[in-house]
Amino acid sequence: MAYTLIDIGKQPEETLNVSLLLPLPADTPYGNFQLKWMDIISRLNEANRKIITSYETWCAARTGSIEDSMKDVFNIHRFSTEYAVTGMRRVADELVALVWCMHQLRDGGEIPSKVKVDTIGLVFKHKYHGPDDLFERHLELIRLLNDLSNTFKHSFIQSDLARIGQDEPLVLALNLERADLVNESQFYAIRMSAFVKDYTSFFHDCREWLRSLQS
Repeated sequence: MAYTLIDIGKQPEETLNVSLLLPLPADTPYGNFQLKWMDIISRLNEANRKIITSYETWCAARTGSIEDSMKDVFNIHRFSTEYAVTGMRRVADELVALVWCMHQLRDGGEIPSKVKVDTIGLVFKHKYHGPDDLFERHLELIRLLNDLSNTFKHSFIQSDLARIGQDEPLVLALNLERADLVNESQFYAIRMSAFVKDYTSFFHDCREWLRSLQS
């Protein structure tokens, strides 16, 4: 089965090439943005490793062999999928904060002493569409990523979810807001391949906007 990975310009086992870097400011109140970009690439590279593990263990779990069941492939699949999504969320927060800082630098000539929008959740709270409506174009993906990662982090009923995708790996999540039975539970079943493709589009748009600042 072919893997659908986040397109960062390299395969997980390949070394980081200088062509993947961006000429961002090295001296800012929040540190070296060139190093931040390298960290973003490294984190997405690790997320891709988790995606590969998710695919491989999904295939193994679907075969249902005794040998594979002894290797705990179901739980490895489940947790590698979760870790891939939470890693993607971590990078999305970094991208939002980085774009916000560079947006302020472009329009105001300096980076403020407080980063007002440094998580994807604050994109909605502050109705920050990003430069040239960058984030508005990806609001559906950003909202889904926010919901999934928060469910993985906080949901008290997530442990009740014990299933895998039939035809391909799925991102599965079960949320009960604030663990309050007054609320109705919400079930997510998202195709991993489609989710990763949408995330790649978001990442590419952020990268190209950041790159355009140097032109």
